[in-house]
Order: sequence, then C-alpha cells, then structure tokens
Amino acid sequence: MPRKKLKQQRSMHQEAKAVLATTCILAVGTLGFYHIEGMMVDDDKGDRLVKAFYCCVMTLTTVGYGDICPSDKLSHIGRIFIVCLSFFGLGMFCGPIMDFASSWTKRIPGGAFGPGICALAMGIVLFTQIEGMTAIDAAYLTIITGTTVGYGDLSPSTDGGRLSTALFAILVVNVIGGLLDPAKTYLSQLCVAKPKPSPRKKKKKKA
Repeated sequence: MPRKKLKQQRSMHQEAKAVLATTCILAVGTLGFYHIEGMMVDDDKGDRLVKAFYCCVMTLTTVGYGDICPSDKLSHIGRIFIVCLSFFGLGMFCGPIMDFASSWTKRIPGGAFGPGICALAMGIVLFTQIEGMTAIDAAYLTIITGTTVGYGDLSPSTDGGRLSTALFAILVVNVIGGLLDPAKTYLSQLCVAKPKPSPRKKKKKKA
C-alpha cells in the first residue's frame, strides 16, 4: 500500500476517533445538565435540551459565562458531576478535540492572523443576526468567548443564539487563542534569561 494512502487512512481513523469522543463527551455532559437538579436556572425561558447542550459546551471549553448554569440550587450530586466532567472531559476536549475542530484554519492563508480575522467576522455576523447585538457588542462577545474569559455581562439569550454560540465556541476557541502566541513568544523571550557566551580560551603560543 502506498505511504500516502496509508497516511490518509490513519488521518481518517484519528478524525473518526475524535468525532466519536466528542459525541460521547457532549452526550454525557448534556444529559447531566438536563437531568440533575439545580444544574440550570429553572425560570429561564427556552428549550431545556438546548440549554443543557449550551451549558455542557460552555463548561468543557472553559468559557463559563455563568448566565444560566449552574443555579443557586445546585445539589451535591450536581457539584460532583461538574467536577467529574471537568477532570475527565477537559483534557480530551481542550486537547485533541479542539485541535481537530480548528483544523479548518489550515485552509486559510495568513498564519494565525487570517483565521483569527475569519473567526472574528463569524462571531460578529452570528451575534448581530441571531441575538440582535450591535457590531461592537458582537465583536466584544466574540473575543470574550474565544479567549475563554467569559465575563457573563453579555451572553446569548435565545435558543438559536445558545446553540450557535456553543458550536461557535468549539470551532474558534483554539483559533482566537492562536492569536496570543506571538505575545506569548515575545514575553517568554523577555522573561527567560539568555545564556552568557562562554569565554574563549586563549591559545598558548608555542615557544
């Protein structure tokens, strides 16, 4: 079998495993938020299943707006579930799954800057069209979501907005994070002490 074809098969196999892992983690997390008492605010309007999926993704991507989940009535079982979901889900979800979800950026030129601009544009269109936000608020929410800061002063309030925000977060968190790499590299160079050059030994002249 040619190496190129074998490499493609391995890549497809890895992608299939990533999709399966994503589905399992999201299913478990969504069911937990849906069924366990106190995981979400009860008096909030909207479809409960959509809200459960939204809360699951906001937890696994570490965005955590804190808008509708958890509620003040969170039970001990709910706290244990969130701890378990964080321990067993975050490592997989924020690692291989998020890397796979952001693989679409490889088709866009411009290094980290090109995909970052595309992600920002996607967020602005998403929040202005579905949530009716201004362009400035939409850009702000996009950055707050992509960098996983998630203050919660702005957050989606409709079923369509929550579902779209959850999918958007999966696709762009690693992309927006990639824009921080140049600053990280620059600060690392400033903080790490450069090794001093070793003094050259003078050669003794032969008599």
